[in-house]
Amino acid sequence: MKIEQVLETYDEAYAEAYNNTFLTDIHSQTKTKHELKILTHLLSEKGTEARWLDVACGTGYYLSCFPEIQRAGLDISPAMLNIARRKNPEIPLIQGNFRDKSLVKKGEWDIISSMWWAYSFAESISEIEILIANIFDWLTDDGVCFMPICNPAKNLYSGQTNIPYVACENAPAYGGKILVTAVIWSWIESNGKRHDNMLVPQMEYMVEMFKKHFSTVEIVEYANGFYWGILAAKKERQFTNICSELTSESTTPTANLSPTQYSNFLNKFIRKLFHLRS
Repeated sequence: MKIEQVLETYDEAYAEAYNNTFLTDIHSQTKTKHELKILTHLLSEKGTEARWLDVACGTGYYLSCFPEIQRAGLDISPAMLNIARRKNPEIPLIQGNFRDKSLVKKGEWDIISSMWWAYSFAESISEIEILIANIFDWLTDDGVCFMPICNPAKNLYSGQTNIPYVACENAPAYGGKILVTAVIWSWIESNGKRHDNMLVPQMEYMVEMFKKHFSTVEIVEYANGFYWGILAAKKERQFTNICSELTSESTTPTANLSPTQYSNFLNKFIRKLFHLRS
């Protein structure tokens, strides 16, 4: 997606409606709740001194759910950042392109997230590789990354379409292996807003790109098996506690809470984890 189109699409009106349309609406609220759970686990592991950067932070919704944490956001859209500043007064919010390594200091952040398939705004696989390398560079030596990723076969098609990563082990005539490394897709909204030529690598290929930099890379499945994310750590470790929590998520007492109720629950949960006073 061209930068000019990103800025045109994510204007003031789009930014104002974004949270209700894509984060707390009936279609997305389960996904959002589970992603907040994952972030809560990662932040609680680091304790009250955790430093968290949300790359492509948009309206700052996720950042606003953790007011006790030292946090910052990076986004290319001025309109989205205007909303983020309202929701997160007095925290650093950087306007810029996540491909630009110079925007963030090396080794500054314990946790870096990049939500809602933001990587798909890159214009090439090489640019996604740059983003992953930048995240690695911006993390501390024991830093962790959480990045929700798109599964083309499940998230872009309404049927049981299968898009294999390995298309052919032995190509006809010329031999060799053929890989379907990525899918390019466009979304034209009913209001005329366009998201042209979004780039989504296959999940297997996303893992391969992360493994070029990170010692630990795991796929976590959540939201009733409809969404996936990458958990990556600079050092060898396991994310068993997070994965096991999400396995039993449908039976938790928060499963049917409204966004407002869940936000209140989450604030109490965070304070309990970090032993903070109300």
